[in-house]
Amino acid sequence: MTAPIEVQKSLTDTAEFPQFCTTALEFWRRNLLPSGERVILVEAMSQDIRVTLRNLTIANALRRFIPAKLVVFTGADDDWNEILWTFFDSEVLSAISRAYGAVDVIDIHELVDSRIADREPGDLHVAGKDLPVAGSGIEPAVLDEIVRATLCRVLKVARVTDEIRAGAKYAEVRRRSEQFSNIYDALFTGLDPVALVTSHVDYNHWGLAVETATRFNVPTVHVQSTGTFKAYALFPEKRRGAATFRAELTHQIGEFFEQYVWSNRDRLRSSAELTAWRVKGNWGRPAWWRGGAMAAIELQTPEDRLSLREHALTRFGFDPDKPVVAVFNHAISDAPRTNVEIFDDLAAWYEATANYATNRDDVNWLFIDHPNQDLYDSTGFFDSLKARHAGSPPVFLPSLELSKNVMWSLVDLGVTVRGSISNELPAFGIPAIQAGWSEWSQCGFTIVAEDAGDYWKRLDDSIESLLAGRPLITEEQIERARLWAWFYRSGADVSTQLVQPWEMGRTQQLLRAVSVSMRHVETDADPAFTAVRRMWARKDPFLTRIDMTMPPEEFALALGGVSEL
Repeated sequence: MTAPIEVQKSLTDTAEFPQFCTTALEFWRRNLLPSGERVILVEAMSQDIRVTLRNLTIANALRRFIPAKLVVFTGADDDWNEILWTFFDSEVLSAISRAYGAVDVIDIHELVDSRIADREPGDLHVAGKDLPVAGSGIEPAVLDEIVRATLCRVLKVARVTDEIRAGAKYAEVRRRSEQFSNIYDALFTGLDPVALVTSHVDYNHWGLAVETATRFNVPTVHVQSTGTFKAYALFPEKRRGAATFRAELTHQIGEFFEQYVWSNRDRLRSSAELTAWRVKGNWGRPAWWRGGAMAAIELQTPEDRLSLREHALTRFGFDPDKPVVAVFNHAISDAPRTNVEIFDDLAAWYEATANYATNRDDVNWLFIDHPNQDLYDSTGFFDSLKARHAGSPPVFLPSLELSKNVMWSLVDLGVTVRGSISNELPAFGIPAIQAGWSEWSQCGFTIVAEDAGDYWKRLDDSIESLLAGRPLITEEQIERARLWAWFYRSGADVSTQLVQPWEMGRTQQLLRAVSVSMRHVETDADPAFTAVRRMWARKDPFLTRIDMTMPPEEFALALGGVSEL
């Protein structure tokens, strides 16, 4: 987040921005079906225009085969501006949305403010319609959970205490959440949406839109802020009654992976190995670390690892005769309970594991904070836990004090909740235990605990295996982890000139590249449009670069000659 204000101003205050909007408006006018009566609701509540461009491109890809109007909701509130946004500009996002064909752009945060202040208690006026606002149909327990998660993020705390619950901020966030839910219900009732397209599925202003879409049986497309063109999708027909959007997808992703990725492992092996090589020094997600030299893994052989391991063990005062168990902290206020978690909160899991470690001196313990902990924690949680356990076996270290080379040379077993470290470690032969679900938890390469009792048992059993010299990870699990890395970074990342790679940044070059594509390249068979239509027709849980269901010989050809025919 370096110098974001200057970057955004340089993008919108030059001739490139209005020219881009003009080009986009003309392009989409010529490449969409006539608007129908139904709508596609699109979220534009991120300050980064790359996010909104992705959302709008997904929506317009749908509008190429579904007659629908485009309605965009935007805005930000003081809480989000304080904890995260630094240059949010709703006028910029509105201009981009209009250029992509939106018939209406509403500031949903302003609507919430107005209704709370009772300045505008009547109907909503959206896309030429008057929409009555009645009470929401949300279940009280679901609303409570979303309010709790939002409070945790806003206050950057691990849990909502009784004191917080009795305070003014809790009452404020709850009022706002109720109004968000009321307004979203009104939009879904009155506009009959074809789909909801959003960049986030958590907290009150995003998460309540997803919650309403779920109750109204409207498909939700969750666009990713990484790679080029990536998105998850949840269709009503595929739901099985899991508690959250992410929990639903975890099952579906695991099934798809087993049926179409793992079954093609022989054809994908060379691609997966290339991805594993790139992961060694690349910051594309999932990647728990960061870019640059600190993120590179230069270890090539077991001998390399052992040589550096001796140095690292000495550096941190570890017993060279004991294995090393590393426990990776998760950002404690990051979207709690949006997937399956087996402890009350993320801090409770980390505290309990630290207490467990004090009674197990037969291994070396390394507790590591999250690289972006400061963005999610106002309580000094990691440092206070470190002080509480001073003098006991665990070593507590900030992640920035370890290079990836040192980390990979040290760790014999990784422990996490849902962090991407649980994909990275197995991809390089290091076993990982999860005390919660991630999107890849059903893909078969991590040790996933079912509940708290199972977590402690799996931790006990894993340590006993380490001490006895028994392997904790199989060659199959390593291959599965590498295949997932390939799938996330390549198989589920669609290359299209209409959406440039995330690494292009928020620059004039981004707008220029997309403008040139819109002026120069015809839309026939554009990968973005092909992938969205395939996902929609088959109700797949994500976009895919190629048709993963095609016959083996065609699959091999689609890979472009990377694998043998």
